[in-house]
Amino acid sequence: MRLTDESGFYTSVKQMEQLFLQGCTKRFTGTSPADLTAWQTEARELLRDLLGFCTFTDCANEVYKLDSEDCGEYVRTKYVLQTDEYVYMPFFVLVPADLKPGERRPAIICPNGHFNRAKESVAAVRHEKGVLEDMENAHTHHAEDFVKRGYIAFCPDARGFGERAEKAVQDKWHCSCTHLNRMGIPLGRCALGMQVWDLIKLADYIETRGDCDPSRFTCAGLSGGGMQTLYFAAVDTRIKCACTSGYFFGALESRLHGNHHCDCNYVPNLWKYFDMGDIAALIAPRPFIIETGLHDDSNGIRGIENVYDQVRVAQKAYDAAGCGDNIKHSVLDVGHRWVGTDVYPFFDKHV
Repeated sequence: MRLTDESGFYTSVKQMEQLFLQGCTKRFTGTSPADLTAWQTEARELLRDLLGFCTFTDCANEVYKLDSEDCGEYVRTKYVLQTDEYVYMPFFVLVPADLKPGERRPAIICPNGHFNRAKESVAAVRHEKGVLEDMENAHTHHAEDFVKRGYIAFCPDARGFGERAEKAVQDKWHCSCTHLNRMGIPLGRCALGMQVWDLIKLADYIETRGDCDPSRFTCAGLSGGGMQTLYFAAVDTRIKCACTSGYFFGALESRLHGNHHCDCNYVPNLWKYFDMGDIAALIAPRPFIIETGLHDDSNGIRGIENVYDQVRVAQKAYDAAGCGDNIKHSVLDVGHRWVGTDVYPFFDKHV
């Protein structure tokens, strides 16, 4: 009997794997719309608890307008929004130049991933250091694509990123999710929960704007932005259409064995109840598109097969709701990057 791993070390991974395989106990097993509704009511509340929402309280949600820049086809304005007590979130709003007085457009929230810059890379602020590299390597600037298609795009700094980085990394422009988790977990919070909460408060603000149609709220993100989108759409039913790009796979391979990823991926007790396909099942029947690169290292050990497994889990929920076509999986011959080939027509159709 071999006691060590292949490197000769006595590790804990095998035990963690067995615990994972005993988990995911809250998976949807029904077959009807009523089954799905009942499961979602219970599972959504559980997920909100796991994310630490019981520790958050409503605040004044004060908003401050800072500056604007005419970018030709759109105007980019910077704001700061209060999302929690003592907590403020800077964000950009990209408004199409052809917006008419009194007109309401669909709104899209575009959370940032782990890029050189945060909201700047998503909002295509080209003069900021590292943004052009992000745009070239991963097409991070999908918010600009959406505003050119007529949407009003919102690009926030996720908590722990960009101008919201904690002190230890402020001079490096790195994320501080590790620091958020270290502070938050003993207080019943986690980095992802804080980030999703902030998106909910941003949606609250968007509802107050006269230029956004609250019946056409959407969200789309790449990488860590896709992670935030997945969980945000799962817990907030105001999101009518969503896209996660570069972030949808079985957690056992991609985040337990692949345990080198950022701390924002890890929510206490999550895997006891849910895998990613289960989170997506909470979005049904609302339209949801998953964009996957065939060569994306985030997919896990088995690559695309690890993604297909979770798509099938989510598909069962959509089929039970009687709207199997409302979920789409776009597989592309790329690595870890946004493409949008199928995303934009999907959003146009449903939004």
